[in-house]
Amino acid sequence: MDTAQFEACWHTHIRRIVAYAERHVGRDVACDIGSSTFLTAWRTWDVVPPEPLPWLISVARGHVRNHQRSLRRRGSLEQRLALLDESAFAGPDASVTATERAEALAVLAAMPEHDREALLLVAWDGLTTEQAAQVLGCRPGTLRMRLHRARARIESTSTGPALPIARSAQ
Repeated sequence: MDTAQFEACWHTHIRRIVAYAERHVGRDVACDIGSSTFLTAWRTWDVVPPEPLPWLISVARGHVRNHQRSLRRRGSLEQRLALLDESAFAGPDASVTATERAEALAVLAAMPEHDREALLLVAWDGLTTEQAAQVLGCRPGTLRMRLHRARARIESTSTGPALPIARSAQ
């Protein structure tokens, strides 16, 4: 690696890479995208072409896409969490703290939809596994497997005692 060539590339193109990123992700993240782009260039300097700008923009484009995907996933998770929080009813059990509730809702929101739906049909809607399987159009054995995965996920991510949703779904 020729450090002088890399530094010259950096000084020549960093403003254009950051400007490109800023058009797509805003000022707050653009410098991070620029840094990530040049980190990629540093790590793979032997494949950077003699005219690096198009290659650098292509790499920056990939980092922009990753950032946008991350934002979409986070937004989707926050939306699911908000929907779950709105639909969760307060239980008469005083042992369910706000922290446990928030933890349970976050775990539920992060679950694959078919596992979460199976758990909620049984735990919140009070259906039997056979009834829930009928609602979801699957076999009772399939539903039991989904419940098992959902409960295992809750138990593996729980930091405290068993979460209320796991207790009520058994």
